[in-house]
Amino acid sequence: MKVEAARSTVTELETPEGFRFDMDKEAVNKIISSFPQHENGYRTFEELSFGDAIYEVVLWNFKYYEGKLCSYDISIEGKANILDEIINHYKTVLKDYQFESMPDHHGFDFYGFTKGNLFIEITKDKYDSDLHITCENRPVAIKLKDNTNINATPTITASVEVKNSGWDGSVKQVKDYLKYSYLRDPDSYESIEWSEVKRKDDGFYVRHKYRAENGFGGSVVANQLFHLDFSGNVVDVKDLY
Repeated sequence: MKVEAARSTVTELETPEGFRFDMDKEAVNKIISSFPQHENGYRTFEELSFGDAIYEVVLWNFKYYEGKLCSYDISIEGKANILDEIINHYKTVLKDYQFESMPDHHGFDFYGFTKGNLFIEITKDKYDSDLHITCENRPVAIKLKDNTNINATPTITASVEVKNSGWDGSVKQVKDYLKYSYLRDPDSYESIEWSEVKRKDDGFYVRHKYRAENGFGGSVVANQLFHLDFSGNVVDVKDLY
């Protein structure tokens, strides 16, 4: 399905959440600000409608190619029990689509929708209670990933060294994760302190305290524990209070 979407002519511009793939960042931010929002520490949650129900979500990882939106992610935390409801919602709003399910694939359940160039993937980790949705203009998203001049998430090779910098104590993999995949406004990031990296049986752990802007433009301080696997990928983030 991904291959078919990647080869499609770009005809589908509207997404189920009300975005368009011809929007620039300013237009996207206007749509985001139109959703009911609330803050929880450093994070901003939006309220989105899925059918007749409204759920708190995190809209994030908006990516642009040549100034136009090409993909974004939606996280619904602690709501794995609504998976069927979410799938049925997309079946209703997309109407003319192709659907594919791949349950229990290396510990994840995958459900994909293709409508021309529009590709939507719903992912459920079998070991936690979160749902993750990715919405892509697939052929353009492929161009973004292939273009080394665009700030795509860096590829981290296996068996990298996860350690504190001798200069400022920072951990490169965590900084890259914050900049490319996590923070709403990466330019507002300001490091405060780092703990020593600890190696355990399931990977590496490091605590990081930093300041960044939330969705309302206010500066907040986050104190988080980052869990990295042995390839240097951030696999979990926990808030510390």
